[in-house]
Amino acid sequence: MQGNCFYNYLRIALGFMMVFVAVVGDVYGQSNMQQVQVNPGESVRLNVFSEGATSYVWLQDDQIIDHATDSYYMVTEPGIYSAIAYNDFQCASVQSNLVEVIFRATDTEHSIEHFCELSTPTVLDIDIGVDDLIWFSDKGGQNSLSADAPLIDGVTYYAKSMSTGLNYSVQIIMDACLDIAIDKSVDAVEAAMDTQVNFTIIVSNNSKVKGENLVIKEQLPDGYLYEDHQLTSGRYSSVSGLWEIVELAPEASEQLKLRARLVEGQVYQNTAELIHSEPEDFKASNNVSSASVEATCVKVFEIFTPNNDGNNDTFVIRCIEQYPNNILKVYDKDGSLVYSKQGYDNSWRGYSNSNWTLNKSDPLPAGVYFYILDLGNNTKATTGWIFLGY
Repeated sequence: MQGNCFYNYLRIALGFMMVFVAVVGDVYGQSNMQQVQVNPGESVRLNVFSEGATSYVWLQDDQIIDHATDSYYMVTEPGIYSAIAYNDFQCASVQSNLVEVIFRATDTEHSIEHFCELSTPTVLDIDIGVDDLIWFSDKGGQNSLSADAPLIDGVTYYAKSMSTGLNYSVQIIMDACLDIAIDKSVDAVEAAMDTQVNFTIIVSNNSKVKGENLVIKEQLPDGYLYEDHQLTSGRYSSVSGLWEIVELAPEASEQLKLRARLVEGQVYQNTAELIHSEPEDFKASNNVSSASVEATCVKVFEIFTPNNDGNNDTFVIRCIEQYPNNILKVYDKDGSLVYSKQGYDNSWRGYSNSNWTLNKSDPLPAGVYFYILDLGNNTKATTGWIFLGY
């Protein structure tokens, strides 16, 4: 001890199961370094002591280890370890002798890798998280393999790390072919213009491997006007027409419902298609599905003015004569039926024929009314509004 500081040297000892073993060597010049070999998964306790010390600092590869201030340290990682002691006056000792801890290589680390045979995988595709590997076809390491050597189902391949000497074996199983199926349907086979229709798109993972980063192209053609959508997973943009799903578990499915309205256009066949997946889907036969609605010539003209001026004096539905079994019902804003007719023929002039109307001889008040039109051909009924003016 000189002043408030001390100059006792530190000695690191090893403790296996609390049995301390003294380290022999030049503790000042550190000309000697003790090596300790430890089995993988085990740890070694390093102990240090200096008379008058009240705290310690441990170093790994000359870097201070956070929160390591005791007179011992449990080593779980390879490296070169040393310690420095401090007394109550925060005076430091000289650095202790060095102890290198080495973890022994295991005989062989075995794993199983799954591939899709349709992707023609090679040795280069094996990924076990180690970069510097030499691959062999035999356990003894006599026959090395090139990176483009094709993988064979059920075969075990062997490798050695050039830096650590660790041995690896990997069994190849060809059962990881992704199969994503697209199915689309619509709730109307035939519909009039301005009719609302609903498309349902179901994406199913028919395989035993997880699908990731799926992209489905679902762009409405010009015969439909987008209204809204609902989905069970991912996100959909009506602008880009892309439905993106981050992950689809094996044998799982997700659903997108699109609501649209028929408008004048050229194309009424709506197609959904898988355009991207990870891993790649090699079964393309079920990656596309389409559904169509036959647009009829029926068109409801929402405004009519029965004032006997010769223009728009009756409520007109274009092509209604092609559907003689049609049924038309008209309601006021309160939901009361004011007009109904089976086999409507473009003859309504704004008078009520409902039993609930008290004065049927007077025309209905001007305003907005609502209709339901059933064409009588087992298609979806059309709903909408009418403006009655004078």
